[in-house]
Amino acid sequence: MNADEFAMLCRAEKDAILSSYFDASSDAAVANMVDALNLDPKQMVDLRTLVDGVLTDAMYTLLVAIDGGAALGGIQQPYDLRDETGDAISGDGELEAAAFTHFHER
Repeated sequence: MNADEFAMLCRAEKDAILSSYFDASSDAAVANMVDALNLDPKQMVDLRTLVDGVLTDAMYTLLVAIDGGAALGGIQQPYDLRDETGDAISGDGELEAAAFTHFHER
């Protein structure tokens, strides 16, 4: 796996989480809370947009931080993220670039 594939999978996971939050048949605790709000359609769109932005910011920042391009808990340093074969996924700026592509250019 390379940085691009990892960022793409993270984006897919973010999209799946977001979908589960707004699926009335989901067992996710957040989905139950959203359903209990009884929002009108415009409010639901606004809430979904807000939650999408929150998830995007959180996941993008985490990926950039792993690659050393942002602080994680107040500490900025690159982290060594490797796939199951031992190949590096982070540390050279590729994860940061891939995260930008998958989270902000789509």
